Amino acid sequence: LQVMKDQTAYWPDSGAFVVRTPPLEGEIQVSPDSARRRANGYLARYVALAMEAGDPVLVWGQKPVWRMAVYLTLRGWGQVAKLGEIDVNALTREVLPLSNPQITEKQDRADAIATRLTPTAN
Repeated sequence: LQVMKDQTAYWPDSGAFVVRTPPLEGEIQVSPDSARRRANGYLARYVALAMEAGDPVLVWGQKPVWRMAVYLTLRGWGQVAKLGEIDVNALTREVLPLSNPQITEKQDRADAIATRLTPTAN
């Protein structure tokens, strides 16, 4: 069972974010901005430079994660397609690695979309 609750909250300038929404309670050590930076670094290094993480959503579970959409971003077009999702551990800042088939699928979809959108060289 996965429970997501939409709640407006602001990340503190320093320290951990404390969750107290019964029955959920705990401390989240990793800020959403830090999680997005880590995800973008992982995507650039292991998947493709033209992919970037979207807005983080905290997903509470035994191991809470920041979940972000992965977008194909093209110069002059901006974000053109959602290619999947990526998770970052909200306690350790560790990216949950994508499998080789997941990486290949994202790369293939991005290539097909970019080919349709961008002009070919003569």
